[in-house]
Amino acid sequence: MIEAAYGHCAEVIVNPCPLCRFNVEIHQDEINAKFDSNFSMPMVYYGQFISVACGCNVVDLLLDGQIIKAKKLEESAVK
Repeated sequence: MIEAAYGHCAEVIVNPCPLCRFNVEIHQDEINAKFDSNFSMPMVYYGQFISVACGCNVVDLLLDGQIIKAKKLEESAVK
């Protein structure tokens, strides 16, 4: 999934499952070590992604607490 996202120039992966999002995000260091890669792909829950479009702010969406920052999404959200 992460390799495909990079291959298609994605800046973030949007996932419907918060636990799946967290597991993939937190284990990227292990993936990098095992496969000699350099992934650092942010993942967000789709509710967070939609809420940015609706004008919610970074703190309410908990975007400021992500392990791998979704910088462009944070820039789009209300401060």
